[in-house]
Amino acid sequence: MAARKVPARRRRTRLTARTADRHALYQLAVQTPATDAAFYARWFQRLAGRPLRVLREDFCGTAALAVEHVKRHRLNRAIGVDLHWPTLAWGRIHNVRPQLDAAQQRRLRLVHADVRAVRAPKVDAVVALNFSYAVLQTRADLLAYLRVAFASLRPGGVLFADAWGGPDVLLAKTDRHRRAGFVYEWEQRAFDPVTHRVQCAIHFAFPDGSRMRDAFVYDWRLWTLPELRELFAEAGFADVQVLWESTDHRTGTGSGTFYRTNRGSQDEAWIALVTGRKPF
Repeated sequence: MAARKVPARRRRTRLTARTADRHALYQLAVQTPATDAAFYARWFQRLAGRPLRVLREDFCGTAALAVEHVKRHRLNRAIGVDLHWPTLAWGRIHNVRPQLDAAQQRRLRLVHADVRAVRAPKVDAVVALNFSYAVLQTRADLLAYLRVAFASLRPGGVLFADAWGGPDVLLAKTDRHRRAGFVYEWEQRAFDPVTHRVQCAIHFAFPDGSRMRDAFVYDWRLWTLPELRELFAEAGFADVQVLWESTDHRTGTGSGTFYRTNRGSQDEAWIALVTGRKPF
């Protein structure tokens, strides 16, 4: 009797610098859009006293958060704004079309534009995340953006902007984090204490020894929390607050839990959110 042929085990394709997609790696390395969509919906409810229905994701890149917001509720709508057309196109192909049905896609709009030029339609919340607004390196440029965000909000609407700081972020160093099938590397290349200009880069390393160097490169101004709070107020926002991320004492890293505070802790590195509400 002939031996039964056993099907060959399906092999998982190993990532390499030649075969990997930098946008897919970025999403796997640093983004948790489903968790984030729930987070901003919850905090908007607390701050505005109503459900978050219309979200604008500024500097949206691949629009991962906008897509998740649309998926959360049948009444949710989202707008994603970004100046880099190839990244928007990637998001439409790899995030919008695979994840949203036809009805959901009609509730999402991707806009190829400078965020400082988009004032309509009016939305409940604007989010400027991943420190992306830091490409605006002068006070006048950042204030101009905040004023546009303010004008884009409905009464009672909220702007969320994340921020980072601490002595650790001023150092020239590379942090490495292992992910499934690759290593994510965050390089802090240079910091100028006079201008607060900071240069960073993301690289990816793979099991075969190959590396995707400079997958993303950033030239930012490291805005401080006092500066951001003052600029929010100057732009017209009321109830400007800082949401501070608490520390997971088992790991010494951020816990993912935020709380309102007027005083931060003296951490080596910290993440916070600045929020401002448009008056009713």
